[in-house]
Amino acid sequence: MVTRVLYPIHEGPQRNLMESDAEEVLYGGAFGGGKSYALRAWAVTYCLQYPGATVVLFRRSYRELEDTHIRALQAEVPLTIAVYKTGRHDFEFTNGSVLQCRYAERPEDVNTYQTAEWDALLIDELTQFEQLTYVGLLSRLRSSKSWWPGPRIRAVATPLGIGHNWVKERWVAFAKPNEIKRAPLSEGGMTRQFIPARVTDNPTLMESDPDYLERLRSLSYEEYQARALGSWDTFTGQFFQRWRPGTHVVTPFDIPPDWDRYIAVDYGFNAPYAVYWIARPPQTDVAYIYREQYGRQVKLNEQIYRAKQACEDASEKIKGVIVDPALFGKVNVKGERIDSMAEDWKKEFYPVIKGDNDRVAGWRLLREMIDWQEGPDGKSIAGPRLRIFSTCSNLVRTLPTLVTSKNRPEDVDTDGEDHAADAIRYGLMHMFRGRGQQGQQRSYHMTNKGLVVRPIT
Repeated sequence: MVTRVLYPIHEGPQRNLMESDAEEVLYGGAFGGGKSYALRAWAVTYCLQYPGATVVLFRRSYRELEDTHIRALQAEVPLTIAVYKTGRHDFEFTNGSVLQCRYAERPEDVNTYQTAEWDALLIDELTQFEQLTYVGLLSRLRSSKSWWPGPRIRAVATPLGIGHNWVKERWVAFAKPNEIKRAPLSEGGMTRQFIPARVTDNPTLMESDPDYLERLRSLSYEEYQARALGSWDTFTGQFFQRWRPGTHVVTPFDIPPDWDRYIAVDYGFNAPYAVYWIARPPQTDVAYIYREQYGRQVKLNEQIYRAKQACEDASEKIKGVIVDPALFGKVNVKGERIDSMAEDWKKEFYPVIKGDNDRVAGWRLLREMIDWQEGPDGKSIAGPRLRIFSTCSNLVRTLPTLVTSKNRPEDVDTDGEDHAADAIRYGLMHMFRGRGQQGQQRSYHMTNKGLVVRPIT
């Protein structure tokens, strides 16, 4: 693609980024790998090569843009080529191209850019973004210009962060390093490439600060592997560290008619709403999450209708609906008091139960139910108490990506996509810590020898 490079570029990963023909590229790896510099080089080069281009560069906040890119661009790009417009946060090029500097802290910030039209999308530190934010921004990548070479996404990232798992899945685990591979149509169908980078790929840094790599050795093992070596196989801060897809995710089966069934709800509109069906075998401390409804910008009455329709289609009896406690708050509209949103659920389901929002206790319970024990032979598994049907794809996707809050170690970071986890937390708290508890319970575990049922003492 590149015919002119304003920036000096190192051979290796930086050159690969500049010359890649893939549509979705992740340039990812260690601190000091020259990622942010390479992203600016790509942006400026694109603006120079295609007069009249509109390129957007995202970080989570304008402060981060200022510290990482805006000041650097002002120093690197001569005024004869581009001028920075402070009020708009735009670099206007003399050939008519524009490099826009924008932010998106949360998924709902994407709505700010509904009418935007970008020729190329750039994101710095992609692992700091939720997947919903990324997917939302992709929808603004379009152009009617005759010269447009097609969508171009260039993202850089360091391992760890709230988006670690989905970024790893979308690029790192999708294909071999540097291989260009087309994604399935369900994921956009664009060609995708992961270009790894380590600190040693930046000879400028190695020459100016030869002790930098040694200083990174003071980090924890996980952080050193990720920050220094660019490894994506470590995930420090993961809240549910005992999660294993092969252990917790099961093939769907018909729920026996004598199992108790509940519905658990976390409300959302701009943020996703999450509705889950939870079944509990008689006299046990085990639960199966067996059905999911999940989405954004779905009105409350439609959420309720979908849940009711699913129950009617399955001819199943629900013992109760445990809903987001926020739905019990009264809403003031034009000075008039109206029923809470929980009342809408009560019109179709009974009973409707206010969820227990003791977050620390709820997460502790969920951790206990996710936990499992390895047998003496090192092969058999006792537990876990929680199993999730593979059809509950959003819960399976988001639960292992939750990270520990920096300010509250017993809570999850609410910047993560925690809507599905919140819903099942409400449900499980009622079923195992609240009014949904049963009297005499038995432990009910699957081992390599089959089902084992034993009384709880």
